[in-house]
Amino acid sequence: MNSNAAVGARGGTDRDSLVIACFWLLMASSFFVLKEPAPFDLAFIVVFSLSMLFGLQVPKRLVFLILLLGGFLLFGLIGTSQSNVQEHYQESIRHVQITGLLVAVALFVACFIYRYQERALTAMMNGWVVAAVLASLAGIAGYFDLLGSYSEHFTLYGRAKGTFKDPNVLAPFLVPPALYCVYHAASRSAFWSLFNLGVLLILVLGLLLTFSRGGWAHFAVSAVLAGVLWLVYVKDRRFRSRLIGFAIIAGGVLTFAVLTLLSMESVGDLFAQRFRIQEYDSSASGRFAGQYLTAMKVLDFPLGLGSHGFLPDWFEQPHNVYLFQFVIAGWGGGLLYLAIVVATLVRGVALLNRATPLAGIIVVLVASFAGLALEGFIVDSDHWRHFYFLLGAIWGLVAIYETPARYPVPVRREPPPDPNPARPQMPMSPPEPKAVPAPAPVSAPPVSIDVPLRRAHAPEVDLTPTPEPAPPPRPAPPPPAQPVAPEPQYRIVPPSPPSPPAPEALGLRGTVE
Repeated sequence: MNSNAAVGARGGTDRDSLVIACFWLLMASSFFVLKEPAPFDLAFIVVFSLSMLFGLQVPKRLVFLILLLGGFLLFGLIGTSQSNVQEHYQESIRHVQITGLLVAVALFVACFIYRYQERALTAMMNGWVVAAVLASLAGIAGYFDLLGSYSEHFTLYGRAKGTFKDPNVLAPFLVPPALYCVYHAASRSAFWSLFNLGVLLILVLGLLLTFSRGGWAHFAVSAVLAGVLWLVYVKDRRFRSRLIGFAIIAGGVLTFAVLTLLSMESVGDLFAQRFRIQEYDSSASGRFAGQYLTAMKVLDFPLGLGSHGFLPDWFEQPHNVYLFQFVIAGWGGGLLYLAIVVATLVRGVALLNRATPLAGIIVVLVASFAGLALEGFIVDSDHWRHFYFLLGAIWGLVAIYETPARYPVPVRREPPPDPNPARPQMPMSPPEPKAVPAPAPVSAPPVSIDVPLRRAHAPEVDLTPTPEPAPPPRPAPPPPAQPVAPEPQYRIVPPSPPSPPAPEALGLRGTVE
């Protein structure tokens, strides 16, 4: 990690704070897309140029994504060249140009998150929440005719569309910020929980008034998936308990609000109508018939037809983003688009298997992207900005955690000072590895290995104790000495006194009385 990256990750300089604030404004400006070029497109050019001036770089870990996106654009150009309708050729070229701009947005988001890590990710989600609230409030105000003659600019066919062109685009745009509010409420204090509950209520009401069946299904699938992933991958018990409590409270509040809206005749009638199978879904000229015709076109034109090559045979696009990519970019482009979606989901789930403090936000991104990928089967989502927001954010995190020098490893703390100075303090050593059975036990003195504890990425150290060389063999002991017989002990015995002579020797005979 270079010095600027390290500073940006730990708190940053004034220059880094300025760039991150501009990134927040960029995300907040994404709420308005009624006109093109949108304010986001102009702000993107400014923020991108400023970031490149301040040292934004493309990490090597994004080469795989760049190859996928570059190949997808190349096949799109080839498919556009096969367009058989001259009046639609310019529209097909413009479609590829817009796709290229959105691809650049995804790569910029990935590089920016790789550069500034958690600060960039937080700025992105906070700016997205602001944009979602503004768009949702505009849709709610337009639906209830609170803006007078301006209300018609924020509705379409009696459905709230806010500052978007289509209610079916506004609805999925609100899903990731809504999930982020749930995560933020479960990981903060009671005050922030109440604040996020209010924001969540605004977003869900805006989502409901779009009357987008795909958006409703997207929110339901992503919310359930996010709840499961939070309980599985976030190990903080306090977060889990708060999440369950907030889900119960938010569920009750939202249920009451939805039932109150459905009690209104206009809302209830449209709600019931949207839940029925529509004529344009099942008729001979409906959505599913168009998808069948698209599949036949794909088999007949392996190189593609461009974005508008399908219109002469049908009056609208196929409402399936995967079939649409096969029509635009041929078999190669369609397969690459599938590879991009699948690889993003696989890499995102793989991130959750790492012990990372960002697991909660990663769940928001992965669950939202999974719901968006499923919604792509019933709608054309290849030009939705939030698709590329999620794509870039997930790959930016992949680049961080697959680069060893940028992996945020917690630093081990030093041991506290010993209160008893008389007793020598032992240095803290790393945990000993598991014992490996050896064919023969080797006796060796305990080994203490000191490693630098404050390095974020210390090299791996082999902690297996090295046995000392065996001592040379000792010489055999001498044979035991033979026992020596003790010397005899001599003592001087004094001579005994002479005995008196016998009577016979004196010539005496007889008995003496």
